[in-house]
Amino acid sequence: MLSRRTFDDHSLSESFYQALINRFYETLSLSTQSLLGECSFGFAPDSLGVKTFFIIAPSILDADRLAQNIDSLKNRVISLMPGVGKLAICVNPLKEQVENNYQNQKELETSRNCADETQEFMPRYMMCKIFPIDLSEENLD
Repeated sequence: MLSRRTFDDHSLSESFYQALINRFYETLSLSTQSLLGECSFGFAPDSLGVKTFFIIAPSILDADRLAQNIDSLKNRVISLMPGVGKLAICVNPLKEQVENNYQNQKELETSRNCADETQEFMPRYMMCKIFPIDLSEENLD
């Protein structure tokens, strides 16, 4: 069981990160805000301990659109989140999309040529594109 202090620290951290994400969202353009409206967010260190800010989009299309605004997103991370060394734009397909896609993929594999370029790819697992953030002194001014 968690001690009262640990619980309070967790609640404080959660509130802090929620406020930080809200501030991040509010400072972006309206078009970017609309893309972020369906996204989830999180922080986690990578295997070397570099803190990474995750934006998890509901679709590949939304993730691609966010990646087109990567400079703006990275600038907001630099100004609001010191110490965050990477920004990850991820896609985590919904469970029903995965199940439907898996069935559709099986059907496509049996009825189409593998080189058919009209076939769309939908992931079954989360995938991310990770963008490093330059934490050098000139970017922190």
